Amino acid sequence: MAFVRFLAATVLTMTGAAVLVWGLMSQDIRASGQDTVTLARGSVVSLATPAFIQSGKRYTFTWPGGGPPQTFIVKDVRPDGWILVEVAEENVDPAFMPPGSVPSRWLNAALATSIQEMRALVY
Repeated sequence: MAFVRFLAATVLTMTGAAVLVWGLMSQDIRASGQDTVTLARGSVVSLATPAFIQSGKRYTFTWPGGGPPQTFIVKDVRPDGWILVEVAEENVDPAFMPPGSVPSRWLNAALATSIQEMRALVY
């Protein structure tokens, strides 16, 4: 008997939900053409570039998303976290690069989880 009541309640609930959805779908719902969207004024958040990073040196970066460390030669340093880097050979597929060209890109060094200077080995 309890199962019959449960089954009847379930059927009534599903029927009510279907009628509600059908009623909403049959209405012509439109957004007003006069709505105005404005953005609230906020503050700009910028993280400073780590002080030890210097132009002309080579560093290995580890990023929050994981993956293998990436090595770059720093070409330019800005105080707001951004650095211009020359992409090292191990990060570039030479098949997709014109001969003699070295790609560069801007990275936000302040977001790196680890930065290690890569020095030449001295014997």
